[in-house]
Amino acid sequence: MHLIIPATPAEAQTLATQWGNKAVFVAGGTIIQQAWTGPRLAPTDQCFINLMAWPETQQICVDDDYLVLGAQTRLEDVRNHPLVKIHAPLLCTALGQLGALGIRRIGTLGGNICWGVGDTGPVLLVLDAQVLLADDSWQPLVEVLQRHTLPLMLAFRIQRTDRQPPLHTAFEKVGYRAAFTPARVRVAMRWSRAERGTALSHTAAGAPGTPIRRLRHLEQHIAQSGDACTLASIRAACAQDLPMSLTLMVSRLVAGHCGLL
Repeated sequence: MHLIIPATPAEAQTLATQWGNKAVFVAGGTIIQQAWTGPRLAPTDQCFINLMAWPETQQICVDDDYLVLGAQTRLEDVRNHPLVKIHAPLLCTALGQLGALGIRRIGTLGGNICWGVGDTGPVLLVLDAQVLLADDSWQPLVEVLQRHTLPLMLAFRIQRTDRQPPLHTAFEKVGYRAAFTPARVRVAMRWSRAERGTALSHTAAGAPGTPIRRLRHLEQHIAQSGDACTLASIRAACAQDLPMSLTLMVSRLVAGHCGLL
């Protein structure tokens, strides 16, 4: 096992490229341990790249237009931060349902996003989040998550609430009653008007085996059909982006929030 603490994000990204699929970015480490074959037995042939050496990636602030969230910020710190409560209350809602307090105090926002099925991913997608990469460029998160190999993510930004029309959002999570089992599905929704209904403009979902994604076919269907939407038509649209086991759950969640049940 190799543990490297790079001096800069650019160096970390270079190391990841050199090591290929043997490279693992590590911050909180709560997710990667689940893939180990035994307790406390880290794979011997992997290169763990420590991301916690840069304080700037562990901060939350606002600039002229955006709320900026450091990717290595602890999840519980994100949930309790006053700026997040003002500019991204939906993120606080999702984090309140994420794991146990001990996990939230160790895990990081970037790790939860890169996991591919974390609770925060659908939220950031419906908030049109952008992500800062090691080359200092800001890219749409929805596009970066479609890459075959995820790059190093340093920060996320979403538009401040006082720089856009009021947000009308919801977050749903369907899980098992048993402890320590992943939720079956997570769904975030965003409407263009306060009365909601079929003004649904953004929807994102994720589940084990189905990485987080925008439900583009559903969004297009609702935009085109409006009040003519039904549970059956929403289910058909969801089926173009999700497996049937998830389609049944997500379509009911969406239809219920749109007042169609």
